[in-house]
Amino acid sequence: MITFITSCEKYLDKAPDLGLSDTDVFNNFSTVRGYLDQAYDCIKDFSKSDAMGIGNDHISQIGDEAVNPRPQGSMKGTVNAGTWFGAATATEVGWGTENVGNNKGNVIPNAFYGLRIANRVIEKTPLMGSLIEEERRGLLGQAYFFRAWFYFEVIRRVGGMPLMDKVFPADYEFDEERLTYQQSSDWAIEQLDEAIQLLPDEWPAAETGRVNKASAYALRSMMQLYAASPLMRNPIDRIENNGYDIEYCKKAAEYAKQTLEYINTVVPKHKMMPGAEYQHIFYHSPNFVSAESLFYINSTGQNRNSGGADLATLWQNIEFSNRKGNKGVSHVDPTQNMIDKYETINGYPVKLVGNVWETDDPEFDQINPFQNRDPRLGMTIILPGEAFGSIQNNINYLCTWEGGRDVTPAQEPIAANLTGYSVKKWQWPSSVHTRLPGGDAGYGDYFYNCIIIRTTQVWLDYAEAMNEAYGPTEKNGYPWSAVDAINMVRERVGMSPVRNEYTTSKEIFRERIRNERAVELMFENHRWFDIRRWMIAKDIFNPSGDPYPLKGVQVTATAVGKYKKNSAFTDNVLPGNIFKYKLKDLTTETTVRVFQTEHYWYPIGKDEVFRFSKLKQNPGW
Repeated sequence: MITFITSCEKYLDKAPDLGLSDTDVFNNFSTVRGYLDQAYDCIKDFSKSDAMGIGNDHISQIGDEAVNPRPQGSMKGTVNAGTWFGAATATEVGWGTENVGNNKGNVIPNAFYGLRIANRVIEKTPLMGSLIEEERRGLLGQAYFFRAWFYFEVIRRVGGMPLMDKVFPADYEFDEERLTYQQSSDWAIEQLDEAIQLLPDEWPAAETGRVNKASAYALRSMMQLYAASPLMRNPIDRIENNGYDIEYCKKAAEYAKQTLEYINTVVPKHKMMPGAEYQHIFYHSPNFVSAESLFYINSTGQNRNSGGADLATLWQNIEFSNRKGNKGVSHVDPTQNMIDKYETINGYPVKLVGNVWETDDPEFDQINPFQNRDPRLGMTIILPGEAFGSIQNNINYLCTWEGGRDVTPAQEPIAANLTGYSVKKWQWPSSVHTRLPGGDAGYGDYFYNCIIIRTTQVWLDYAEAMNEAYGPTEKNGYPWSAVDAINMVRERVGMSPVRNEYTTSKEIFRERIRNERAVELMFENHRWFDIRRWMIAKDIFNPSGDPYPLKGVQVTATAVGKYKKNSAFTDNVLPGNIFKYKLKDLTTETTVRVFQTEHYWYPIGKDEVFRFSKLKQNPGW
């Protein structure tokens, strides 16, 4: 690991091998595989409470997808506040090495840790005479994959870095100049080319969760699209938007096509899951893994049965209905900004402006604005007043109208719902129960895993690359145009094709692709990286003339009541109820986002920059 030898010098003296010597580690297949498996523990798991030091926050709250009404943790005080330089322990941006090597460690130090493991396996494994060829290929294939993945985890946050292609000894005088992002990415993709040649199509069932050939294909596609993006075209000392790199887009389209053809012909079980199975991309049974998952952390079900009394699903830190004193406690509140990205079923954009839903759809119903919308809205978001699960055999409602329990301060006054919405993705209705003695209600009905790349993302990667390289409808000899790819993503959930008026130019269709990506991949740890690589984050968080870029909805209800249960009153939605909606600014300290030009790249750790004269800091830090 080279983070870069100063504050981490003590750590460097001990390799991530539990104190074992090379002879002990690279003795036989079992010991070297056990050593390599430590790399899996370094993968960022955004689905666990306190993973990577995130506390009770959720990764979606770093961007514009959601807000967290709780003030605890480094998300509000450091990450959202933009005070990243020198924040050693802050989630996402910290360079401190506490807890390195497990899922509570910071993502950048963990990536360096994983890189050292991969480099050591690549260096030592070819010298092991005791391995059979299948064992050698499997070990090296995984190691080359991890060399690419962990390097990518670093560069997509801080930009181009020196090559990390060897194990650096503790006394190595590391002082090398940074490469550009594209130079760094080119090298990492070469590692994936090696991994593709070595990895198997599938592992035996007992090895479920190991990266395979499809994982490497998909990561290569993703990495090439990143390298083609506006932010990644910058040299080390500049941050400006000069658009996409067209040649890199062409290569990204080719890599995505190869991935999709490989899936279709060799491992068809990994094709996009149809709309009838859409929810089971995210939770599933009896298998631990959904068919669409290509690169994921296999939790083997350990994320189920989370929580305690009166707790509704806290996986992913998504807490919907923790009823304390008959009042709600909220964790992850989706913004109106995201709700506005769900089109009508006829393909028209919709936006709440004041108390009016603006759309060109002549069939839109202002009284029932969530009807006849993109079906993914109902599969991703719990809407105001919606029934979802039950508590003690009584129907559970999201009570975010004025006076409802979910917007009424609970024991922690700042934990009431702020936006009017809650998260349905990753949750199943039977999981929302009071946990009673002798059973776990519905917690154990399904499993879920942290999905890093899935097949639908590859289709979205393909569409973005094709549009930038060739335009919306041109195939240029490829099986699908950019419009074809987006329509396949939409149609499999029952959504209408993109309307013709939005496919007339690259620039117009670009916005629909980005909208589609936001809808499909919501809460899956992509949005933050997307708005940075597209260089739109500063505009999102600092719109001209509007000091409150994040929005929620103020809901009023005409017909609500209460029923009595165990001497406590619980809100209920009565028949004939009409909700009214009004846009509201989210102005609390927990919803603030500070984002300036320098925030497109994270700062390199201050100790590393101070020690190494050639290691240039990112602009603005």
